[in-house]
Amino acid sequence: MADHTRLIFNEGQAQESLMLANTNAYPVVIQTWVDKGQGDNLPQNIVSAFIAMPAVFRLQPSALQSLQVILTDRNLPVDRESVFWLNLYEIPPTQDASAPDTTRVTLAMNTQLKIFYRPKNLPIAPEQLTNALHFRLEQTADGVLLICRNDSPYHTSFASVRLIQGDKIVAGISDTDLLSSPYSERRYHLDQNLLKSHDQLQVRYELIDDTGRAKPGQAPLR
Repeated sequence: MADHTRLIFNEGQAQESLMLANTNAYPVVIQTWVDKGQGDNLPQNIVSAFIAMPAVFRLQPSALQSLQVILTDRNLPVDRESVFWLNLYEIPPTQDASAPDTTRVTLAMNTQLKIFYRPKNLPIAPEQLTNALHFRLEQTADGVLLICRNDSPYHTSFASVRLIQGDKIVAGISDTDLLSSPYSERRYHLDQNLLKSHDQLQVRYELIDDTGRAKPGQAPLR
């Protein structure tokens, strides 16, 4: 378990640290690496602007380990945030030494934390991000989609997005990845069939801030 849910690298910052704790009742081996969220590449084949140290270590039950994330490539966009993913791949022991004849299934687990690289002199502050979000519905062959236009230089991390009518929730988002990139449009699939002409709909969302807290917000459909 990490003591951060995300890392913010401001321009000029060389490294950041976080603390990991093994909350299991057994030792684990942790492999760490940073990527762009591909999920299908081997760590040794990935080229990233960040590295994590140590790359592999063993963690006893209830033990703590400090992890350093180091910026190695400063050639990143200066007009918007960049996002990377820190992978914490947890490998449990394959056999219980106290019960050698016991058969069990061993499952590894990969936890991903976002890393945001934030340049200096961006035109708006992170606190003004919500003013740069615009929503609309769009009819497609697959049904009605919710379009989020992000006119800010920041990545928008939603914890939830719902369409409401008054105080009634009429639809949610079926996508699992709710990240919206800077200066772009993101199309979200609704979990209910709606007519584009649905009246008096609002978007109610929870936006994850730099500390990892979800802050509520609401916006009209345009």
